[in-house]
Amino acid sequence: MTYTAETRPETAKTKRMMETAEMKVLRRIAGKTLLDREKNYGTYDFVIIGAGSSGTVLANRLSEITSWKILLIEAGDFSDGGLINIPAYYNYHAKSKYNWAYTSVPQKNSCLGNPNKSCSIDCGKGVGGGTLINGYVYSRGPREQYNNLAKVIDDPSWNFDSLLRYFKKTEYFHWNEPELPINISYHGQVGLLSVQNALYNEKFAKPFFEANKELGYSTVDYNGSSMIGSSIIQQFIKFGNREDFGNVFITPFLGRSSLEVTTRSYVIKIEINNVTKIAESVLFTKNGIIYRAKASKEVLLSGGTVASPQILMLSGIGPKNHLESLGIDVIQNLEVGSRYKDHAIVTIPFSTDVKLQETPFPVKLVQYLQGYGDLTAATRSQILGFFQINRNISNIPDFEIFSYIGQNLSATIQSEVQTVKNTNISFVLSYFGSKSTGSLRLKSNNPYEYPLIDPNLLSDANNEDIDGLYRSLKYVFKLVDTKPYKKYNLKFLDDRPPECAVYQYNSKDYWQCYLKQGSINGLHMTGTCVMGTDPSEGAVIDSNLKVYGIQNLRVVDSSIFPEPIVGHSTIPCAMVAEKISDVIKTEYGQTVFLD
Repeated sequence: MTYTAETRPETAKTKRMMETAEMKVLRRIAGKTLLDREKNYGTYDFVIIGAGSSGTVLANRLSEITSWKILLIEAGDFSDGGLINIPAYYNYHAKSKYNWAYTSVPQKNSCLGNPNKSCSIDCGKGVGGGTLINGYVYSRGPREQYNNLAKVIDDPSWNFDSLLRYFKKTEYFHWNEPELPINISYHGQVGLLSVQNALYNEKFAKPFFEANKELGYSTVDYNGSSMIGSSIIQQFIKFGNREDFGNVFITPFLGRSSLEVTTRSYVIKIEINNVTKIAESVLFTKNGIIYRAKASKEVLLSGGTVASPQILMLSGIGPKNHLESLGIDVIQNLEVGSRYKDHAIVTIPFSTDVKLQETPFPVKLVQYLQGYGDLTAATRSQILGFFQINRNISNIPDFEIFSYIGQNLSATIQSEVQTVKNTNISFVLSYFGSKSTGSLRLKSNNPYEYPLIDPNLLSDANNEDIDGLYRSLKYVFKLVDTKPYKKYNLKFLDDRPPECAVYQYNSKDYWQCYLKQGSINGLHMTGTCVMGTDPSEGAVIDSNLKVYGIQNLRVVDSSIFPEPIVGHSTIPCAMVAEKISDVIKTEYGQTVFLD
């Protein structure tokens, strides 16, 4: 038995199997019979697979050409507009129906404290993709990383100055805190995505800023000229609600005659002519029926770092030996899925003497409906910082720190403000080193079976990643030892993992053991359909995101980046879609307007 897009359990822990109409579809696929009986879904200029951070923007921009017909295929559904919109319930969103809930194969150097030593790999499922469940942090990444990328792929159109207009094109920035250092020339004022400084809690923000200043870091606009320093979180929120990309880029434009969206539609294969090597159509299942959607111009794959390589390999594009071992006919031998990379993160908890006032839930709800208050924030502090292990001239941060303070989200009707003593403050540390390389492979030729995902974090031969994470950890302890934090009497909540008892406490060996037990994947994964100049060296796509050796097929999502973007990946994905939309329009003789 197998799971379908419609019937797959909402979490990977669920083991119950069921007989569905899709089983009949699967048998037909496996037997390679009746493939001439798929129902014709129609012919479109462009068929886009996946309505995530890139696919939604891509569909919006391409459907601006009224003479084109665009089909956007999504396995999930539209947001129901419920709890998923409330920022304070962020931690619950990953447990919702909007998460594919992948898990990794057992790990050797990270996620060791998790069940089965596996990493949870959250990927958004629905129109909006990851923006339905992520932390809505607006972060572009450092100028220098894009400039380095442009050199590696030998294409100056990928340097930061060339890309800035695409970042700004998406964004409508609300400058609601004039005392903070915002360089407005780096921010867009006409885009569809509402971006603003978080409504922060000064009680927790002020010591963070002052402590980092004591250690040599000023307060900055991390989406301005330099990321390095501390800042208020910039986020895509509007009137206190999550701005998911489905509600921003798709729902308001469903009236366009050039745009069609099909949801609860699970792509099983891209059909590629084995002689001409042209991508001709997409097969997907919906309500137990196979449909074929033909693409007269191009198929655009925006499934993300997990689904895009899975679909390519099911379609005959991938490592030759791997595909042949699963009985898949090889159309193009490329290193799909061979360079999976991600950031490692760890949470470091402290107790404090800080007293916190807990607002009654009914008051919180009224405030939320008015666009402010505790329910409009994922964490009460709403602050972060980007830092370097050794201050150098590269201007690329080595790690990021969030200050996280939880809140009581119980709907209990309390009559008055409550004072909570001994509030815990956690520092969430994300290390941006990515020397370690993982992989993604098919488990079988069954299109409904989850792939084998191996992040392989903290596993590089020279131990550079684990050493970098350890040195970043030491900065956190320096931070809490500064004068601004001493008055809070922070004490590390050390649970002393039993696996680390063989090491002397507080030694480097102890902390590296601690980090391997407690670190998890950062969900900023990239590299499974990597962009580059030479397929013989592992590149899957060129700098215009065209799949090598295949015509009329591009990959447009986070999987294209050779390295995880420093910071967070949502906005780089939107930028990629903005850029490639203009490239596509130009290639097909359409007018591109400069903003």
